[in-house]
Amino acid sequence: MSSALITGTTSGLGYEFARLFAKDKYDLVLVSRNMEKLKKQKEELEKEFSIQVSVYAFDLAKPNAAKEVFETVSEQIDILVNNAGFYEHGNFHESNLDKELEMVELHNTFLTALTGYYVQGMVQRKQGKILNIASAAAFAALPYGAVYGATKSYVLSFSKALHVELKQHGVSVSALCPGATETEFAKKSDIESTPLFTGVVMKADKVAAIGYRGLMKNKNMIVPGWYTKGMYFSSKIAPVAFVNKILLWMMRKK
Repeated sequence: MSSALITGTTSGLGYEFARLFAKDKYDLVLVSRNMEKLKKQKEELEKEFSIQVSVYAFDLAKPNAAKEVFETVSEQIDILVNNAGFYEHGNFHESNLDKELEMVELHNTFLTALTGYYVQGMVQRKQGKILNIASAAAFAALPYGAVYGATKSYVLSFSKALHVELKQHGVSVSALCPGATETEFAKKSDIESTPLFTGVVMKADKVAAIGYRGLMKNKNMIVPGWYTKGMYFSSKIAPVAFVNKILLWMMRKK
């Protein structure tokens, strides 16, 4: 039976991805911070889908977390979903620099390292899939979320390059670029009042389903929803000054 390792699984997109893989009878390795929530998720998935679920609690934003995960997880991994992440909102000069650096560590360093560890086995077996969760924030510079947007731009660029490199080895790499999604993300980040989240917001299960289908079809970049697709194409053809003004408005709290 095939296996999938998913990070950040106890809520939002990670939770929905776990259900999608479980429905298709993948054994799961779930990695998040909260062991209590992980145990509850394990119990639910095993009971509903009759699969094997292994759970591991790690603080993935800490240095060397990827190495610890790789050395702890003994299962063969056929699909890797790098989903764990968070957001800090506000002017960079007023932000918590430690939290911003944790974001870089989690979104970029951890993701790169975990991918590096598991892709070796995939290349040797000449099969495997990797799904990296980027964001519509990767399409253009993001006011009030400068570091978040920059980390997601890295994820998208990294994924595109690996998609080209690894295709010849039977390994596909996809990047999912969701826009505003109905998860705990906005509430935790205190951005529920921004125009971005008071406008068109997609359901998490729908975004995950689109991402899952795109992954299985070996798509490189997956942009869910007509609204997010419009944002993508606008960022490519509209003047930078215009895009900056729109994003400034969308990310400003009321």
